[in-house]
Amino acid sequence: MKNKIFESAKEKEINFFDEAASLRDSKDKIISQEVDIRRATKYIPNNGEKFHVIDPYMENIKSGKARDMYIDLVAHKPGGRVLDLGCGSGWLSLELARKGQIVDAYDISSKSISLAKKTLKANPYKEGFGKINYYNKDFSNIDFGENKYDAISGWATFYYMPDIKKFLTKVDRALKPGGIIATMDDMEKSPAAAWIEYFFLFILPINTLTYKQKLIKIFNVGVGKDNLRKKIIVPMEKSKHNAKEDIEIVFYEKYKILYHIRENGFCGLLCMRLIGPDFFRYSLARILKVIDYLACKIGLVKGFERVIVAKKTK
Repeated sequence: MKNKIFESAKEKEINFFDEAASLRDSKDKIISQEVDIRRATKYIPNNGEKFHVIDPYMENIKSGKARDMYIDLVAHKPGGRVLDLGCGSGWLSLELARKGQIVDAYDISSKSISLAKKTLKANPYKEGFGKINYYNKDFSNIDFGENKYDAISGWATFYYMPDIKKFLTKVDRALKPGGIIATMDDMEKSPAAAWIEYFFLFILPINTLTYKQKLIKIFNVGVGKDNLRKKIIVPMEKSKHNAKEDIEIVFYEKYKILYHIRENGFCGLLCMRLIGPDFFRYSLARILKVIDYLACKIGLVKGFERVIVAKKTK
């Protein structure tokens, strides 16, 4: 039964990310940060437009420090071989190769891989560039070999596997002693974080709702016609096979932890949706980031984005 649920979710997942890749590739001269964070072009969609916000500077305010730490630790060995699982449209593989790494990158979405290959051909940063081998494959049952990789990355990927402990055992076998294993996971938002997020969404200028629409939503929530927060998750997360807490347990049991952070309890979505002059948006985002950090620090909310990077010591 579990396998049937997983396979059904997997097919929906392929369609979900194929559609996302097609959307990212639908506008001429617009490069998404999910494709290439160095060449991403700022684009704030109009209200109601079916396109995501692209704002590299805002992305740096929101998550840049943790992201850069992740990349630097994964690319720890000059000329190292890296396994990038769930590479999506290729932004992480590109950054690792730009640091001289030889990357084997896997993703289940054919359109994501096609977009990644297209972006790779257009890469202007040639000096010191390593190599990327892209594979459009379901890697849940692939044997990655033994002591083959200097680093293995699962950016928003590991928790999709139907048996996470079994999968991580296979990943561990492929990782060399002294190698780096890294994960980034979108965690569940705490109720407090959801309330704070929606408080700010209602009072701040954002690109997804007018103030009239916000008032209508408040009324509908009050009379029970709407939910405070409708969670949007990708299909394989709905299959309930993900075990985000198990990932952390395995990492702490098997490896030496080098970096662990949980951040952006409520400010991630807010920052990307703010509208107005850039000075206003970026200044407000920095204030929200500080409030978010303090709220996480005192335990009022839990961070939505979790990064763990660890070292295999034996």
